[in-house]
Order: sequence, then C-alpha cells, then structure tokens
Amino acid sequence: MADTDLSENQNPVIDWDAWLDEVQEIGGTNPLRNFEPNAFGQIDLDRTHPGGYSQLITGRPTLLSNLFRDPLAFSRAFSAARRIKAKSTRLIEHSGIDGLFLAGGIADFKADGHDITAPILLWPVQMIARGDDFECEIAGQPFVNPELLKALSRLYEIEINSSELLARQLESSDLVPVTLLNYLAYATSAKVQIDLKRVLVISNFAPGLSKLNTDFDRIETGAVRVVSSSESGGLPPIDVPELTLVADADATQMRIIARALAGQNFAVETLPGCGYTQTVVNVLANLAVQGKRTIVVAPRQQTLAELTDRFSHLGLPALGIRADSTWVDLISAISRNEKAQPVDIASARAARQNAEVQLDGYFETLNSPDQLLNISIADALKQLSALAVLPHAPQTSARIDKSALEAGLDKAEALELLGEAADLGEFKFGPQDTAWFQAHFDNPDEVDVALKAAKRLRDDSYPRLSEQLAEFIRGVNFKPAATVEDWGLYLRLFSGIRETLDRFVPEVFDRPLTELIAATAARKGFTRDRSMSGSNRRRLKKLAKEYLRTGMSVTDMNSSLRLVDEQRQLWAQYSLSPVPPQVPAGINDAQIAYQSFVADLDQIQRHLDPLSSELPLIKLPLHQLQSKLHSLAEDTDALVNLGERSLVLKKLRQTGLGLLARDFAKLHIAKDQLATELELAWWQSALESIVSRNKKILGYVPDVLEANEHGFRDAYEAQVDIGAQAVAAELAERWKAGLLNWPAEAAALKALLRAGNTQLKNAIEAAPNLIPVLAPAVFVSPYDIPEHISRSEKFDVALVLDAAGSTVAENLSALTRASQVIVFGDEAISEPAGFEVECRQSSDEHSANRTSIYQVIRNAFGQEVLRRSYRTATQAMGELINREFYQNRIEFTPSAADYFGQKYFTVEVVTRDNRANSTIEGATESLDAEVNHVVELIFNHALWQPEKSLLVASASSVHAERIDAAVKRGLQTRPELVEFFNAHGREKFEVAPLSDLTHRLADRVIFSVGFGRTQHGAVLSNFGELSAANGRRHLANLLVSARTQITIVSCFAANDVPTDRLANGALLLRELLEAAERPHQEVALDQDPMLQDLAIRLKKLGVRVDQSFNPTTPMIASFGNQAAVIEPDWNIPGATRTEKFRLRPRLLESLGWVYIRVYSFELFSDPQALANRIAGRLGLQISKQAQPLFDDRAFEDTDAAWGDHAGSNDAKLKGDRPPHWG
Repeated sequence: MADTDLSENQNPVIDWDAWLDEVQEIGGTNPLRNFEPNAFGQIDLDRTHPGGYSQLITGRPTLLSNLFRDPLAFSRAFSAARRIKAKSTRLIEHSGIDGLFLAGGIADFKADGHDITAPILLWPVQMIARGDDFECEIAGQPFVNPELLKALSRLYEIEINSSELLARQLESSDLVPVTLLNYLAYATSAKVQIDLKRVLVISNFAPGLSKLNTDFDRIETGAVRVVSSSESGGLPPIDVPELTLVADADATQMRIIARALAGQNFAVETLPGCGYTQTVVNVLANLAVQGKRTIVVAPRQQTLAELTDRFSHLGLPALGIRADSTWVDLISAISRNEKAQPVDIASARAARQNAEVQLDGYFETLNSPDQLLNISIADALKQLSALAVLPHAPQTSARIDKSALEAGLDKAEALELLGEAADLGEFKFGPQDTAWFQAHFDNPDEVDVALKAAKRLRDDSYPRLSEQLAEFIRGVNFKPAATVEDWGLYLRLFSGIRETLDRFVPEVFDRPLTELIAATAARKGFTRDRSMSGSNRRRLKKLAKEYLRTGMSVTDMNSSLRLVDEQRQLWAQYSLSPVPPQVPAGINDAQIAYQSFVADLDQIQRHLDPLSSELPLIKLPLHQLQSKLHSLAEDTDALVNLGERSLVLKKLRQTGLGLLARDFAKLHIAKDQLATELELAWWQSALESIVSRNKKILGYVPDVLEANEHGFRDAYEAQVDIGAQAVAAELAERWKAGLLNWPAEAAALKALLRAGNTQLKNAIEAAPNLIPVLAPAVFVSPYDIPEHISRSEKFDVALVLDAAGSTVAENLSALTRASQVIVFGDEAISEPAGFEVECRQSSDEHSANRTSIYQVIRNAFGQEVLRRSYRTATQAMGELINREFYQNRIEFTPSAADYFGQKYFTVEVVTRDNRANSTIEGATESLDAEVNHVVELIFNHALWQPEKSLLVASASSVHAERIDAAVKRGLQTRPELVEFFNAHGREKFEVAPLSDLTHRLADRVIFSVGFGRTQHGAVLSNFGELSAANGRRHLANLLVSARTQITIVSCFAANDVPTDRLANGALLLRELLEAAERPHQEVALDQDPMLQDLAIRLKKLGVRVDQSFNPTTPMIASFGNQAAVIEPDWNIPGATRTEKFRLRPRLLESLGWVYIRVYSFELFSDPQALANRIAGRLGLQISKQAQPLFDDRAFEDTDAAWGDHAGSNDAKLKGDRPPHWG
C-alpha cells in the first residue's frame, strides 16, 4: 500500500514529542492516574446500607435509594449520580468513550515522590434512571487499571501479573479483599513504597484513553507526513471522471469525490445543511468501487450512526463496519453480498449521456456564435430585451439588408451616414406627411415640371374632368366611379357601345346573344356547340345578320357578337337602372381630356417613391387622389435640398439601410435617437439572419424543451438509483472471489459470528483478507482505535469527520494506519476544546491555542467548501447565522412559506414574576416563572406537535437542570405524553446547556435564556454560557440545531438588554430578541430586461409579481396560495446540468414553490402565450374570449360605454407587445 506523495516537502519535520504531550492531555485530569475524592462527581460506596451493597456486589440491579437509605445521604448521592450519568452519556455520544465505572482500591505513590494516585480495579457499571432514582448494576468483569500497570512498569520496571491479581479478587466475596491489597503490596515492596487503601466509588473514568498512549508509535505513514507538511499551494484544478453516484451530488461534491479518488489530501468545510453526509457517502462508495480501504474517524456516535443509516437507506448496509456494532454489521454486509444482483450501469450511463445530448442541443443552438455574425441567438435576444426596457425605447421595425448585414456592416459608418441624412432633414417628413416622400428626380428642371403638373391637375384637370365624367355617369345612371381607372373603363365602354351602334341596330342589346354566338362559331373549334342542328344553326346565323344596320357588314360576326354581349353585361353591371346601352354626348372631348389627365398622372408617378406600398395614383380612390394632388401641389418643403438628400439616400440604400431610413422618416427619428434605433434594427436583422441559417431553433418549442429536461432528470435519477446496486454488485463479486481464495478465513469468520459476540479486532485477525472485501470501510471513534484495530492494520484513506473539533494528536491512531487524509469540519460550531472525563464542580481550563486537524490540513493543502444549503425547510434565523458565523457564504434558498410571511422564529417574554426575590449573587439565574413557562411550552409541543422533535437549551446549566427536573416531575401526572419523550430516535427530547449542543439537530429548538431581572427590574450583563469565551460558538450551535423553528423564552425584551459590558455571544442577544419582529427586507436587484415585459403581462392578468424578494429567486409570480419561481433558461443557477436541471428544481419544489422554466425563444416569439401558461400553472383561469352574460347586451354593458376599447383582454395585451417582438 503506497504512501501519499507530497509534491514539495518530501521530508517534513514531525514533532512526535508535542503530539505525545497532547495525547497524554486528552480527557483532562486523569482520575485513573490522579484520583482525588470528589463528592460532586463520585458516589462513595463505603457507607452504603449493607443490604443494598450486598445486592450490588452480587451482580444484581440495585436502586440507589437501597444503597443510601438516609434521606440526606441519598439526596447527595442522587445529585452526584445525575451528574455522573450525564457525563457518561456525553462521553459515549460525543467521544465514543465508555466512561462509567466502579473503582476499587487506591494505590498512592506520593510517599515515593510521585504525584500518582491510581485506582487498582475497575468494573463497568450501568445506571438507569428510574423516576427520582437510579438503578445501578455492575455490568462486567473487573480489570486492572491500565494507568497503574503503566506507572509501575515505567517508573519501577515492575510488571504486575494482572491475572494473578484478579484471581485474588475473584476468590473473595468482597470487591476489594485484603488478599488483593496484600498481593499488590508484596509485588511492589522491593522497589517502591505504595500506600494502598480500600476505596469503592462510582464515577467517570476512561480506561480506553490509556490505550491511546500505549498505541502511540512513531510510524511515518503517508498520512503522518501529510499532517506534518507545510505545503500551502491550495487545491489544483481537477477533471471529474465518470462517477458511480449513490446519492445526488452537485459540482462541488463531485470535485470532492474526484479528489478523493485521485489520492489528494484536502479539507472540506461543511457549512450547515449543505450535504455533508451525502458527500461522505458518495466518497466512500466510490473509494469502495476503486478498491480502496477507508478508516472513517468521528468521535460522535451520532455521526457514525447517521452514516450507517444513510448507507442502509441506499441499499448498501454495512459498507462500513462500526467498532461498537461489529457483529450486526458483519451479518448485514454478508447479507448484502448474498442478495446483490448484477445491474447494467453502462446502459444507465449511456441513457443519461444521450439525454445530455438532447438537452445540450438546444443550449448549443441558442448560445453558439453564428459563423457569419459571431453572435448567438441568446446574445440577440438579450440585446433586444435590453433595448426594449430603455427609458426611451427604440421603435423601428425595419430591417437591415441581409447581404449588407452578413457582409459586415460597419455600424459606426452607418450611424455617421444616418446622421448626415438627419442633418439634411431626411427624417423630417414621412410617407404620412407628404406625397413627395422619397421622390426622385434626375435634375432640378424635372422638379419644376412635376410641380406644375401637380398644380394643373389639382386646380384644373381634376375638377373639370371629374365634373364632366360625373355628368356622363349621372346621365346614364351608372354607379359613381371610385378611381381614375374607373373613369377610363367607363369611357372605353361608352366608346365601344358607340362603335357597336354604328354597325348594329339598338335591339342587339335587348337579349343575351348566347345562341347567336354559338351558331356563328367556327366549324373547327372547341367552343362550337356540336349538339346544334345544321338547320337551327343556319336559322340563327340569318337572325344574327338581321341585327346589322342596312348596308353594314362585319368580317367576323362571332367576334363582334361576343364584344356586343360583353358590353351588354358591363352595362348591366354598372348601370343602376334597366335601360338599354346609350352613348353620352361629348364623349370625344372627354376622352381627350382623360388622356391628358392620365399623362400628367403618369409623369408625376414616375418620380414618386418606388418602394411605397400605396396604390398608384390612377388606382387611388378619388377622395384620396384629391388629397394626394393637394399634397403634391402644396408640400414643396419636402422638395428642399432634395438632390443632396437623394444622394445620401442612395448611399444608405447601397449600404443596406434603405428600408431603415424609410422607417426612420416615418417615425421622425431625432438625431440623438439614431444610435439606439440602429442597434435595434441591427439586432433584429441579425436575429432573423441567424435563424434563417439555423432553423433548428424553431423546433425547440416549450413542450420539446420541457420533455428534454424531464428526460435528463429521469435518466440521471435512474443512474443514481442504480448506482448503489452497482456498488453492491461489485462488492459482491469481490466477496465471492474472496470466499474461493481464502476458504480458511471464511470458516474462521463463520465460527466467530456463530459465537455471537464478535469484536472488530478479532474479526480482522480471523479474516484479514476477507474483512476489507466484505466491508471496505471501518467506522470508529478516534479514542477507540487502539481497542479495536491493531497497529499493523493499514488503510488507503483516513476520513476524519467533525475534524474542526479534534486535534492531530487525537486522530494520530488513525493517521499512523493510513496513507491519505481527507478531513470534514465546520469551525463555526466546533473547536478542539478538549473535554474532561471526570465530573468536577469547576473544570480545568484547557489551552485555547489548540489547532484542529481540519485547520492543519486546510492550511497545508487547501479546501473545498460545501456552501449550498439543501435543507427542505426554511433555516430559522438563516440570515443572522450566515452573516455572523459564515461570512454570508451559505447559499440559502428561501421557501414559499417565507414568501407568504410564515414565521419560524418567535420570542416569548415572561412578563409576570420575572424579577429576582433577593439581591444575593446568582438570584437572577433560573427564575421559577421562566422555568414554568418553558415547561408549559414543552408539554404543549408534546401534545399538539408530537411528530416534531424538540430540543431545549439554556445559557444557564442550572436552568437546564431545573427545566429537566420539572419536566420529569410533570410527566408523573401526564403519562399520556411519555411516548413523545421517548420518541424521535437520535433526536430524542433533551434539555441541555448551550455548551452541550455540538452537532445536535431537532425540528424545533426552545432557547430559554435562563436569566431574569434583578429585584429592581434591571437586566445584568452576564448571560452565563453566552457570555463565556466560546459564547459565539455556543450560539451558532444553538441556531443551526433548529431544522424548522426556534422559540426564545426570556424574562426581558430586546430593548431591556444593556448595550455595554456585553461579551462574546451575548453581544448578539439583543439582535436575536429583535429578529422576531423584524419584517422581511426587500433586496435591490438588477432587473433582468428579458423578464420586464413578462412581468407587465402577468400583472395585467392579475398575478402578483415580485422581483426583489431574494437574490436566488429573480422573479416570483403568485396567485392565491400558490407561488412560483420563474427561472429563465439564460440564467439558471448551477455549474453542471445536474445542478441546473435536477437539484435546483427539486430543491425549490421541496421548499413549496411551483417551478416554472421560461424559454428564451418562447419569451421572444409569443410572450402573451407564456404569460398565460404561467398564470394557468398558478391556477388562474384564462379565457381566450370574453364571455357575455347575455346574448344581446345593453349599450351600458359594453366596453365602449365605459370608455374602453371593445374586444378581449388578450387582444389588448397582444397589442401591448413591443413592435420588434414579432
């Protein structure tokens, strides 16, 4: 097993002596070496009642009240028992140390000049609370105090035979017989004078810590050199390989896994609620797949139990074996291996990768720069949106010529040219202002000729001709002419009829000529009626000739008849009365005047704007023509410097800006607006140009995009779900191979398990090759390693959890067995403050200069930081926690309940009996009224919210004890609530002082300050543990312990807290009390221009829109009790697809939000449909057409009656769309 390489400092200096000194200080004053009588933390059994004592020493459970029958003696023993029990519980839970023993006999070395007073024998003891009593029982066989043996060996080279010494005890009914003392005296008498005494006390001892000294060995493993290194280059970048995830992982967590697999040494800062346990789980699973063996070190039992539970929940039970549950975990691991089935992880990965391709296709299309214009569709959409929300938003809808755009239009030159046109007044007149708009002439003379023609037409030709033709039309009772073109048609009809009547008699118009036309048709022609008989044809031909005037003949009778019939039909079409066709008098003069009029119109038309969408003059309705002629005759200002403007306009057209200049004139764009208008036209044109070359974007409709996201999410979840099965299958294959390779070990392990009481060390010794295969990790307290793992056992990786609370020396047993070190810790809530094994009235102060192993590794190698909170409920007081303890580094996501104003933090002020009854020191601590109020809150919680776990804390340890005692007394009369106080597993109800809260978690936390007012109503500045040196850390632990709710109980309000003489955590007490009444503060956020139009539309639909609630939620839309986070696809938080499309949506939904994705092209192409979609998701009913109450509405019920436009609201909203948005 190779040691971890160090890049620079290959031979670090290792200060073994300093570490040894620290190891010896673990646990503070060691009562196994320096025993002193201590009524505060010891139960002296020398004066117990004989009956109770006899019951105890014979191994039977004995009540403390049976040992101490005198009330005063029992009271003292009971108080000590409570403290001893609490201390032993804390030692086992927080350090994994068994700390409850009965000590028998004392060996005092002081007479020989050594400050050693060591108990001789130790028995493990159990103490179980039984109401206001304790049940005591000797729970195991005696053993010799290891510190006594070590002192005799080291100081005098005396090796005591423990078996012989214990035999003296076993042969007597007394716990400390005289024969035992005599044996020890005789064995030591030759070299030392020891004062031996018979003492029996129950107290807190930690014999396991003595083994840390024995285990101390100067072995330079890779891990030891790592913690001695002074490297400080920080963590290098790393590529994340394909991982076998068994739980969700964000980008930071994936990097952590990759670094672990790469053999790097580093620290991980675990900010609260940010996925600490799931990261460790993924690291261990991937190390196991890689075939690496890991020792996981954590002093707190809860940390290791949570890790074990998480693996079991994932289908990987006993991936790590716990030192204190070896038999159970080995059985679970074997069962896991036997049940594991092969899975196709490769197919799951391929499905996820395919989903990634589908997902990426849209974003690549949206964000990839165009080859010609070097911008993306997303760039264009963002720029257009930004332009749309300017105070004076540009208005043009014109486009730049595509060829000019793609050739690389120089916008600076274009703007200069447009400016020149503006200076010449080109944009002063638009097509709506003058008929001469963008007229063109070859020379100034043509202008004069055209103006004269226009005036002639307006003043003479049009009035005269229109009157003349109106008279003709009235004379024949025709429909009034609509255009000049109609005049020409009427004149041609009149002229044709005149020619017809010159050859035919008037009766030719009397009836349809269909039969005559058919009879006179040519013999060979498809129009000839073949069904007509020859005789009938001849008859009809003769009849046709009879319509000719006398002496007249026609060359082609059939054509002539067709023309006559057409004239008859036209006359019938235009005539308002059934009169035969006739010819008005003076038709020749009218035709001459008309031809002259049309010639003048054509002459003017040639100079008018050729790009105009208006009808030619000859086709204009006569009333419009009259207005047009007036404009042509009078709007001479539009012809000023026309030549110069025409030259500039020609350049603009050549540059591709002709349509833009035309639109600028229509909009009367001022010179100072040209730049933004040009920008709008450029980006509009660019967008259309890109889309024309990449029509793939048009296929990405919302349904397709949503399906792609769901497809990726499903594929990712499927791979994670199968990940644990893949790990289990891999380990199972190794286990089966191991059984074949090491059959003797398999048999030995089987026999050991059948015995039913397997220790980890024994299991490893019996199957040294199989155990790493069976369970590739070991979970153990750093103080228990020598007890359970031999020195020769080696691991690839040491994972130190809760590392900010322990030193290198405390973890040295793990480091000397490993090559690579990874530490996880949070310095805001933990520090290596050490602990006292023995219960003392005043504990010795530990050095404040301890350096944690977390700090050592972080400073030497760098750290990753888990900063994104994944708590699915609001972090109570999250803002204060983040600001005061984490420098605003936690990335909290607010919940929908936050948005609707739900409170997770309350303050209850005790207003009655909140003053001390005396002026003696300490009188303000733990007032009865506050105790009673807290107990009432506790019982109310148990009654009304039993499904939620509860933790009660106080800045006063005295107050905490009194609350705890009051709750126990109260339960005697409320047995129906007992179930709650025994529920919630590791989150079982507890009352504790602040200093005991490290790494605790509960749904609700009640913090009772524990200090009231003086007799005169004043509030003092000392708040117990809040004011202590670690007060800020205690407060941080308090606040992060609450999963959903914090209640503070105090005898004073925020404004009563003194502003001076406060220290440490007490400095935040006023702010803490004020927080309950502080309203939510809106944040000033830069408004996303692409969302502004959407916000307006949603508001018009009746949706509440908030764009300043929280930086992590740039737009919130709500209606009723539904609130949605609107997240655009151009601004999705997250570094990876997993974060963007799996973790964030799931987190927001778990926090009570409706999650709605907004797609860029959808927002741009049809913003109203998008607004309607969002409103529909929020439960708002959108009607596409207004539904009237009655079929026929009275006028007063109409929109018009109320001053509004008629029509649906949808139409109105669509009309509000900016002109450039499609």
